[in-house]
Amino acid sequence: MELTGMWGSFYRVSVFISKLAYGNALWLGLTVLGLGLFGAAPATVALFAVTRGWVNGQWEEVPVFKTFWQTYKQEFWRANGAALALFLVGFLLYWNFTLFAGPGLAMVVVRGLLLIVSVLYSSMLLLYFPTYVGFDLKGLNRIRAALLISCGHPLHVILLGASLYGLQFLFMSMPGLILFFGAASVAYVISWVAERIFRSMKRLQLSQQKASSEKEPEGVSNGKSRDLRPEQQGA
Repeated sequence: MELTGMWGSFYRVSVFISKLAYGNALWLGLTVLGLGLFGAAPATVALFAVTRGWVNGQWEEVPVFKTFWQTYKQEFWRANGAALALFLVGFLLYWNFTLFAGPGLAMVVVRGLLLIVSVLYSSMLLLYFPTYVGFDLKGLNRIRAALLISCGHPLHVILLGASLYGLQFLFMSMPGLILFFGAASVAYVISWVAERIFRSMKRLQLSQQKASSEKEPEGVSNGKSRDLRPEQQGA
């Protein structure tokens, strides 16, 4: 029987806190298992695969350890390759900022362009892992999709940035929380905002399909559209 009232709220909060701590512990453990450098990226993908289920209300349905371990093994090399590519892009942006640090109008213009690219890169990076686990895409298509989604939903990206800033303030106030909830809480917040974006995209897609079907002459059928479709996470 489901608890209601004060005890129900207490139970849900306790489940939320315990799940975050468990997910964070698994992220730390699998990162160390991969010697840190090679374990962080697949562990992060696995963490987002789990938090995606949580933000959809699947607190009990998603087997945390099984989902974590299977995703970690399955995405180990792909996640590391993607992380290396993203790191190189970020390093090149930083290196160019230092390279064009001198005075002069040309330098100012170049730095302005680099700043725009850096903002786009950061926005894409915020939604990269939710896009990784949310859509069946490969390679550069993941980066392209994350970039297009972030550009198409600037208010959500601003909300996400403000939320992460709030988390940073909380962790700076109580540093001990980082060890137990750091990675999992960040992943949960990002997944929560990203899922709102994906749902709005789905609603827009359905409304467009409905409008298209209403305009379609009787007896004429359209071919199936090749839309981005969210991956079904395995139990």
